Amino acid sequence: MAVERQRPRLRSLQAGALIALIAAIPAWRNTDFHSPPRFDGAGYAVLAKSLAQNQGYREIDHPDAPRHAHFPPGYPLALSLIWRVTGPSALSAHVFSFACAIAATLAAHRWFLTIYRPRVALLLGLALAFNWTWQRTAGSIQSEPLFLLLEMLALLAAGWASRRPGLLSGLLLGALLAACALTRQVGIALALALVVDLLPRGLRSTAIAACLSFGVFMTPWVLWLVSVREHTQASLLTPHGLPKRILTQSLFYLQRLPDSLTGPFVEIGTVFQHRPAITTLVNIWAVIATSLLLLGCFRAVKAPRFRRAGLNVLATLALLLVWPFTEAGRFLIPVVPCLLVVAVEALAFLAASRNRKPPRVLAAILMLAAAVPYSTYSLATNRAKAQRDTHADFDAACGWIDRQASNDGPVLTQHPAELYWQTGRQALGPAESPAFIARDIKHFGAAYLLIDQDRYANAPANPLSRYVRQSSAHVRKAWSREHATSSTRIYEILNAPAPRTGAPHNPHIGEN
Repeated sequence: MAVERQRPRLRSLQAGALIALIAAIPAWRNTDFHSPPRFDGAGYAVLAKSLAQNQGYREIDHPDAPRHAHFPPGYPLALSLIWRVTGPSALSAHVFSFACAIAATLAAHRWFLTIYRPRVALLLGLALAFNWTWQRTAGSIQSEPLFLLLEMLALLAAGWASRRPGLLSGLLLGALLAACALTRQVGIALALALVVDLLPRGLRSTAIAACLSFGVFMTPWVLWLVSVREHTQASLLTPHGLPKRILTQSLFYLQRLPDSLTGPFVEIGTVFQHRPAITTLVNIWAVIATSLLLLGCFRAVKAPRFRRAGLNVLATLALLLVWPFTEAGRFLIPVVPCLLVVAVEALAFLAASRNRKPPRVLAAILMLAAAVPYSTYSLATNRAKAQRDTHADFDAACGWIDRQASNDGPVLTQHPAELYWQTGRQALGPAESPAFIARDIKHFGAAYLLIDQDRYANAPANPLSRYVRQSSAHVRKAWSREHATSSTRIYEILNAPAPRTGAPHNPHIGEN
């Protein structure tokens, strides 16, 4: 009897080991462990460094070192604790993210086991291990890997709270949900979904305990937002232009939902090429696939076993439809495990209607088959290296400033946190108006302008380029690297022109 009881546990361990191995290999290949933090990741790293050096939650890359209220503090705080031991290091940040991502994949498999039979759970765990968004994010200096782990632990805790309701389970669930929301504010949607799921189960006391615990842990951050006030994410949620925003976001996520499970096929067909026939074809596919996912959401919500997955997807989408920016689809990365569940439920429903058995196994096989091609192609063609190569010119410019720039003073650039991390020189993001840029140059004593373009798709025009055209007598090109489609330039500021009109600009947020 003891042997019989041990066999399922042994099979589960073997399945977990297989999933971890398959998740780790592509994640390792996709990660440059010595790469400096990029874009938002650099902003997180600057905040973590400030916390590790006991300077508070401040943007120490900016000359004024203002208090920060845009990014929630969960990830910078976790990174700062590591850096108190290792010192500020890109390597330790990459390793931390890598470990969180692999642990999150294993936790997701454990969650799948709570709602499916082992065979389906294994197939879904493998589909998640092959998922191209999880592979690409796994070792990045971003908040996603930590959030992925916390999210899966919260889903497991919600299941535990349902089986063993009470004060303790409610408090633990609320604490984990607060940790999610304090790492990425989209975690509020997850918190809403998991608390709402407790109510039809008759677990009101557990839900109340979870809400109280959530509120206690969130209160310090809310008070911080109230005291800082400026540049909070909550300030972005304005009713102005809401109908147009909902329509725009609906079209965006209609295209990105299928891509998050298969590969960026719709994005490639609609953004990176301009052949009408292909655009039409991928848009038809997006409508069909998204309709299936929504069908799966509504079917999941009806079944208590899958309700958390369906509610999480719907709550997240509801938030994203009113959110004023998309981060190129990054917001969908954490809901991939739940999207796999709702996709299986939709496909299983269709399979059962045609008497295909076993329907959920067939559906899970299809999800695995859909995940493998692009991730395999990405690894075979080393797409991660190609993506890293797009940063070479910016890194070279930072190297020139670090080693050869002789003038003191901060640098104006669209990526101040990245420049600060690589050079140690303070920087600030440009205002939109040349007049305000001129005022900032005078106020902060800026010494250089760094202008780079096209490091990501549909990059907006760099306002510093317009300033240089209008104030050519006050700048001198000090370094450049030109290509057929892009260029990176550094200008030395000679004598700034007198400001023309407008109030002083105080760019507390550069990279963020």
